[in-house]
Amino acid sequence: MKPEQILVVDDERRVVQSIKRCLTREGFRVFCAYDGLQAVTLFNTQKFDLVLLDISMPGMDGYETMARMLELDSEVLVVIMTGFASVESAVAALKQGAWDYLKKPFEFADLIKTVKNGIAQRHLIAEKKFYAARLEASEKKYHHMVDNSPDLIFTLNENFCFSFANQQFQTLLGYSPQGLKNTPFDTILHEDDRGKLSRLFQAGGPPAQELSPGCSIALNLRFRKAGVEENRYDPFYAFAFMEMKASVLTPPDTESAQEFKGIYAVARDVTERMRLETQLRQAQKMEAIGTFASGIAHDFNNILMSIQGYASLVKIGFNKDSEVYKRLSNIDEYVQNGAEMTHQLLDFSRKNSRQAATTQNINYLLKTSAKMFARTRKDIIIRQELDKNLWPIMVDVIQINQVLMNLFVNAWHAMPKGGRIAIKSQNVAIDNSQAQKLGLDQAGDYIRICVADTGTGMDKETLSRIFDPFFTTKAPGRGTGLGLATAYGIIKAHKGAFQVKSSPGKGSIFIFFLPAVKDRTFTNHVRPSAVDKSRLIQGKGRILLVDDEKEVIEVCKEMLEALGYEVLVAGAGAQAISVVQNDVKGIDLMILDVVMPGMDGVQTYNAVRHLNPNLRVLVCSGLAPKEDIRQMIENGCRDFLLKPFDIAKLSEKIESVFNA
Repeated sequence: MKPEQILVVDDERRVVQSIKRCLTREGFRVFCAYDGLQAVTLFNTQKFDLVLLDISMPGMDGYETMARMLELDSEVLVVIMTGFASVESAVAALKQGAWDYLKKPFEFADLIKTVKNGIAQRHLIAEKKFYAARLEASEKKYHHMVDNSPDLIFTLNENFCFSFANQQFQTLLGYSPQGLKNTPFDTILHEDDRGKLSRLFQAGGPPAQELSPGCSIALNLRFRKAGVEENRYDPFYAFAFMEMKASVLTPPDTESAQEFKGIYAVARDVTERMRLETQLRQAQKMEAIGTFASGIAHDFNNILMSIQGYASLVKIGFNKDSEVYKRLSNIDEYVQNGAEMTHQLLDFSRKNSRQAATTQNINYLLKTSAKMFARTRKDIIIRQELDKNLWPIMVDVIQINQVLMNLFVNAWHAMPKGGRIAIKSQNVAIDNSQAQKLGLDQAGDYIRICVADTGTGMDKETLSRIFDPFFTTKAPGRGTGLGLATAYGIIKAHKGAFQVKSSPGKGSIFIFFLPAVKDRTFTNHVRPSAVDKSRLIQGKGRILLVDDEKEVIEVCKEMLEALGYEVLVAGAGAQAISVVQNDVKGIDLMILDVVMPGMDGVQTYNAVRHLNPNLRVLVCSGLAPKEDIRQMIENGCRDFLLKPFDIAKLSEKIESVFNA
């Protein structure tokens, strides 16, 4: 009998040689390796019964070395040697395929005992393979193993009807294993998936050619749940998504295709994984849409900046009572509307939409959201009935806007040929019994928002499930079923509650409650009063204009020169720094954009401040995050100018900076 072959792997040669001498005395044939790469190379050319492997080695460590060895020979026994053994490291090693471990330093007696146990285990594994076929015939162990499996395990006879099904069919799908016997397999499948069975077998004949003995076929199928009616709105309702592997069922002593006795298959429920994948795809799609929307908002804002800037320059040459002046003023108004829409679009595209809650009058959010939605659907009439004395609330503005837009979009889909949406806000005082019925945490003062439509309405079944994640009444591919679920979660997170009233053909009313704040001194959110458009404040001095957009540079340069200033321009942060470094006449003011490629406004300002700490800086942006602007103001910037702006607003801001 040939001696067992053992490979010792350790980067300490002294340790390797010592172990080799000890094992050689016991009659084993020992091979040595001093790093992971050498061990794997040796393992490629030699068969070993057991490997003694050090975990901590330079280069390829023990875990990676073990993984490569197990890829080459899955039956090799690996004993881990480590000087940092702990329960966690031991468990980690065992999970990755190690058979046992030794903690350094160890006695040679422990080494010999572990090695001999390993060799004995190796012999047992060989014997187990020999008796595997007979052990499968053990009825008790067979049923215990199969019936307690979390997977569906079943066999099909020569006619491809069930000959055996484990207990998981009852647990997962509601079918009795006994009741399935002699039932055709395709009767429990989704009708669209039955065509996939051509890969599994040929009707009335032997298994398909690719399903030869020793091979298996993987199929993704939908198994029908017993006694559950199919719901066209929810693909997960009546079916379980299964990942099935099937192979030929042949007698244990033959692998001949002529001895075909049926099909053996294991199917794993992957429904939850499919749900998560759907959610992930939706999240990725929304992130892509957000990035796209942000880019559009940025470019559109710069276009508006040019329009308003040049319009204000043209207005200088006309009397404010003239028709031309009035028409140009109308352009200003439309630019402001466009700018407002741009900022709303940007808010919806933020990757991190969760912001600190602020005190708001929700009437303002209702008006702006309705106005934004109305631009997209001209066939829907929106009527607003808003309480002028509505109590303020503490909310995350972006999330509440998301709720409102979800409700508007939901109403839109319910009115494919147009209709009406009614929005109503009011104050309500809710007592304990009402709070309990609504699912509110406590009684108190709340604001009540109703969004009613004249759409198709909903039946009781649909009404009971509208807030379920992934539930949608839209056609496949037209909706994810996350809109109302998200809206519900946002309102609940704000300590509020949702109600829905609907019936077929009579439209729907979505109602939500939000707690009012105790401090009622809050004033309504209104647009800041416009500056006097006819008042231009002339000045003198040298101004450095920094912006990466050519059209913004051009219009702002003309406006500044019209106000009497000498203008220097820079199209990037690095160029602005160079201008400041090389200037000898002195720069009185730098107007600095925040969002720029490469070096942004924050970085540019920090660099310029080191060169000239006394340089006045006016921050200018339309889409910069509030945190960046706040940081720049706190670090010494004089003021902030919001794009788009006209020449009057520009002159007013410059005067305030110089007078500060």
